[in-house]
Amino acid sequence: MVTTALKPAVEQFQPQKEAARRHTGEGAGPRLKPVCPKCGDRLFIGYHEPECLQCGWVDYTYQAPVKEQRSILGTATRYVLRYVGEFQSLVDTLAHVEVVRERSRAVYQVACPFCTKRMTQTSLSGRRREVREQRYECGLGHRVSLTHAKGGFPGWK
Repeated sequence: MVTTALKPAVEQFQPQKEAARRHTGEGAGPRLKPVCPKCGDRLFIGYHEPECLQCGWVDYTYQAPVKEQRSILGTATRYVLRYVGEFQSLVDTLAHVEVVRERSRAVYQVACPFCTKRMTQTSLSGRRREVREQRYECGLGHRVSLTHAKGGFPGWK
């Protein structure tokens, strides 16, 4: 006759306690996948809270990590412009331009290519309206004009 020994009830719940410990992230070691404290299966995180697809247990205490939302102005709107003027000594000089919000509109914030200070926009003379350019000046008197090169690429001179 073969007899099997029954495990005590305390030992029977040890895997579930281990699963609950892994779910809450307690203990040392790397962060493991969330596990159902009821049946020990992996939890599926849908739109709102994690739930077990095997037994239906749902963790209503779960709070999703809050991600920092970046504005469209801060994503991929930083430019490095090359010099497009006629002086060969400035060909390797770059100007850093970023799009920032000013009051209710988006404007360019230009760093001076010579002293890297912030530049302020100045008005155009109004004589050459066909040229599409924006002029900037830093506190030390350096002047930069943002313009489009012959191929339509932006640059500065």
